[in-house]
Amino acid sequence: MKKIKLLLKLSVSVLLLYFVLQKIDINQIFNLYKNSNPLIICLAIVLFTISQIVSSYRLLTILHQANFKIKALTNLKLYVVGMFYNFFIPGGIGGDAYKVFILNKTYKWKVKTLTQSIIVDRLIGLNAIIALILLLTSTLIIKTIWLTYTLILLSILSFLTGKVIINYIFNFLSKKVYNKTFCISLIIQLLQSACICCLVYAITSQFNLIPYILIFLVSSVLSVVSFSGFGIREYVYLQASNYLLINTQTGIAIGLAFNLITAIISLLGVYYTIFGIKYEDKKII
Repeated sequence: MKKIKLLLKLSVSVLLLYFVLQKIDINQIFNLYKNSNPLIICLAIVLFTISQIVSSYRLLTILHQANFKIKALTNLKLYVVGMFYNFFIPGGIGGDAYKVFILNKTYKWKVKTLTQSIIVDRLIGLNAIIALILLLTSTLIIKTIWLTYTLILLSILSFLTGKVIINYIFNFLSKKVYNKTFCISLIIQLLQSACICCLVYAITSQFNLIPYILIFLVSSVLSVVSFSGFGIREYVYLQASNYLLINTQTGIAIGLAFNLITAIISLLGVYYTIFGIKYEDKKII
């Protein structure tokens, strides 16, 4: 089943990338990178890295709520290893499953509750992205006031509905922790949106940023059907360029650049995969 799932994701990524490359001049993409501002790209990498540190803190908050007392630094190291597994070892155990396996093996924590904690972490993150998508969409249709207000209302309802559903299904999570982790999720997406803004400015020096951010958030939701977001992100930028009046080459270049940044940061997990992670008197990898 895992091999079939991997094959499907790889197929989606390859087919979409092939389709995108048929629609653009690849030399223009290389020229955009060649003429880009390296300092601003470095800033984009820093912002993405910070977003992942904050993301690990969100998971830490949920684990602590479930009475899994793990140190922040240990959790961060495990998080980085999980990123590496998700990106570079897709055919094996996934990053989330790996964290559950290690924590259960080392501390004998319940697999069911650990799995629920991981799922809650993902769901709250998804809910925050949906809320931001609705808010940003409302800013692009200001000529239709009633629709703008409707989208803003739906954004608020997304937060409230998610709160009720998640608290009902996963009763170990308090409303206070949900509120906190939802806010953390917003910070994560704002940091990644800032990363996208840096990439846009580094490549083109444009200031019409909202469409690029909106497309990025939509592609983040859809990335689950592809291999690490490759293909789907570029395809979404390609299709959205027809409706949101953005430069097609710029959008695709940004999508590729973000995926490459993710790959670079994920490589940090190699160190802890090889040398392990120590926690007090225990070595957990």
